Amino acid sequence: MTMATRFIENKSQDCLRTKAAKVALVQVLETLTPTSVIGIGTGATVEVFVKLLAESNATFSHCVSSSERSSKALEVAGLVTKPIAESSSLDFYIDGIDEGLNNGVTVKGGGAALAREKVLATQASTFITIADDSRLVEKLGIFPLPIEILPAAKSSVVHTLKTMGGVPKEREGCVTDNGNIILDVSGLDMMKPKQLELHLNSMPGVVENGIFAYRSADLMVFSNAEGSYCLFEK
Repeated sequence: MTMATRFIENKSQDCLRTKAAKVALVQVLETLTPTSVIGIGTGATVEVFVKLLAESNATFSHCVSSSERSSKALEVAGLVTKPIAESSSLDFYIDGIDEGLNNGVTVKGGGAALAREKVLATQASTFITIADDSRLVEKLGIFPLPIEILPAAKSSVVHTLKTMGGVPKEREGCVTDNGNIILDVSGLDMMKPKQLELHLNSMPGVVENGIFAYRSADLMVFSNAEGSYCLFEK
């Protein structure tokens, strides 16, 4: 993916999440139609987007949520939703990131919804990420990589990850909406994210990992104290 940068001056006192979410909303509203379907990720940043979307009174078909947490946020906002199990295609998917490269490759899963998030991102015609610019990194691996696994496979997967140089740690008190557990793994070589994404998902017991390389972002919105900027595909 070839990316270009577009700066958007916004020196308001909005928090960084709001600045990024407002820019993403503008991008969505430009092509939104009454039949559009919007996928919603998980986390505090995307919940700001949900609130702004509801306040915009935009006309579209419905939202599809990646988690029970986001479903509750959509319900509170009064937006129409349909279950992810009934979804096969989206016009937009909006989500935060834990870290990302300027080519659209990201790591997600801090909210423990990475498996459903990847389903929705893959279904979407346009995948938009929103974050403050501390999440934009030169190389992946600063944020431990979340991997969702079957509980029965914990010992096997941990052993395999250690042979790869990884340092896996089970996320305490975390059970995903799918009934699984999360391993947060540091120390892995992430210089080739596509290959690593595929390799991790080939391990028996692994449900999904948090590398979004095969389905990278089409538009990345970052904010800082000076405003917001977009990294987008040419």
